[in-house]
Amino acid sequence: MKPYDALIIGGGASGLIAACALSRNGRRIVVLEKQNRVGRKLLSTGNGRCNFTNLNASPKDYHGSRQAVQQALKAWPPKKVMAFFESIGIPAFADEEGRVYPLSGQAASLLDALRLYADEQGVETITEFAVDSLKPGKWGFTAKAEDGRAVQAKCALVCTGGLAAPKLGACGDGYRILESLGHRINPKFPAIAALKTPPEPVRGLKGIRAAAEIALVCAEEVLRTERGEVLFAESGISGIAAMQLARCFGEAQRAGKKCAARINFLPEGVDALNWLKERRRLLPKRSMEDFLNGIVQKRLGQSLVKAAGIEPLSRTAESLTKAELSALAGVLSGWTVPVTGVQGFDQAQVTAGGADLKDFDVRSMQSLKVPGLFAAGEVLDVDGDCGGFNLQWAWASAMVACEAMEQMM
Repeated sequence: MKPYDALIIGGGASGLIAACALSRNGRRIVVLEKQNRVGRKLLSTGNGRCNFTNLNASPKDYHGSRQAVQQALKAWPPKKVMAFFESIGIPAFADEEGRVYPLSGQAASLLDALRLYADEQGVETITEFAVDSLKPGKWGFTAKAEDGRAVQAKCALVCTGGLAAPKLGACGDGYRILESLGHRINPKFPAIAALKTPPEPVRGLKGIRAAAEIALVCAEEVLRTERGEVLFAESGISGIAAMQLARCFGEAQRAGKKCAARINFLPEGVDALNWLKERRRLLPKRSMEDFLNGIVQKRLGQSLVKAAGIEPLSRTAESLTKAELSALAGVLSGWTVPVTGVQGFDQAQVTAGGADLKDFDVRSMQSLKVPGLFAAGEVLDVDGDCGGFNLQWAWASAMVACEAMEQMM
């Protein structure tokens, strides 16, 4: 069989947009996907709504190689990505935070648009093709499957994703493929994942949500702070604000540091002690069981009162000593819970670490080790915060690679 112009390993976000872009002008493109269908992880993004980019994306929203991010965002900024999707039938809208969604509000719409456009352009998609090896040769690249099937192409794009969400197909094959061709793989760990804590501090709080500021602290040094929703789990803290701290914790853990989460349940700028003094003046007969009612959920309020060392809960607000009121103010504005770990890749949204971008020309995403080999998306050592930033990287890095690959066809 005549070799393809390009082979794409991985039918996720990067692979699908690359197939659509490269197939224009009659080029022969093949997508090799290990699963029985493409784009499974896309369907779960944005709680099924597909937050596919963010108008406010900038290098500060990313970790890993920010130089690569800067190049990709300059070449393919969010509005250019939106224009591409408009051209394949996906109009979009942005919310007040800059998060961009398909107008339909459905991830399936975006996935269908990519699939349909690729089909219309003649892209061949081979599912259940688990790439065992990728080898460069005189005429390009040969990808061999575990069952012996082989596909040849002039150039190759590796965009297999990372290790996050294995139930949706993540397996890390891309790391193995790139490493076999001489690329360095930086340590990988979960990002955008729930924090694990000892069970005792959060006992009885499962399912409770609260608007809060949460900081990751190490020996009183604040490593990162987020404000938003926190959600208490059976033995940990979830919610977007807490999950944003997972990457930072992973770095600290690898450095041998011990961390804790410090949670402020009060609005920004509120003096906790003065606020509680006024509350006690207004509600002197209120029992401590209900004293924080209206500030936080009742069970959470009772846990905070106990954490401040105030018992029994039948006591009234007017009975609080100066020291007890100060202790309660400290807990309400800075409840500190040890962090023992983060949820694994099975619960994480993205992978931190990956193929070292020092082995790639970030202007083209072409390998510096193997000419004609490109990589894009989560397989590379770039990960973004929650809010559409990771998909923006997936699209932009793939399109940068495509523009360089077109010159080789």
